Amino acid sequence: MGSSTAGVGSETGLTMRNTILVVSADDTGLAPTLQLLAGAGYEARGATTFEDATRLLATTSPDLLIADERLGAFNGLHLVLRGRAEHPTMRAIVATAVKDPCVEAEASRMNALCFVKPLDPSEWLLPIMRTLEAGNVAQLASTP
Repeated sequence: MGSSTAGVGSETGLTMRNTILVVSADDTGLAPTLQLLAGAGYEARGATTFEDATRLLATTSPDLLIADERLGAFNGLHLVLRGRAEHPTMRAIVATAVKDPCVEAEASRMNALCFVKPLDPSEWLLPIMRTLEAGNVAQLASTP
């Protein structure tokens, strides 16, 4: 059975924080990633299965979806399609274990960034910040 974590982080003062939904089949890496994002000022929610993620997408409106490429019978690209059907302006990052030109091309077609998972979770912060600030994720992919 999958698990989901909701509500890590919250609003402060009058400023709305960006909401990020992180979907990772890696249970051990999800909690530290959510803590890192909350510590950086984001409202972070998480899920470990495609099904849990679709339930969260039905009840929240994330600014950014970060999804593992591999999620059981589905993948992160399926989740981007599902999420964008309900939240057309949602930005997306698909995380892969290795560089895969086919996945990168499909992610680009969906206006999502494809990102090889770093060993150090803190390396997520710059791509996340840039993705949230970018109006067009395709422009981000060509930025050094």
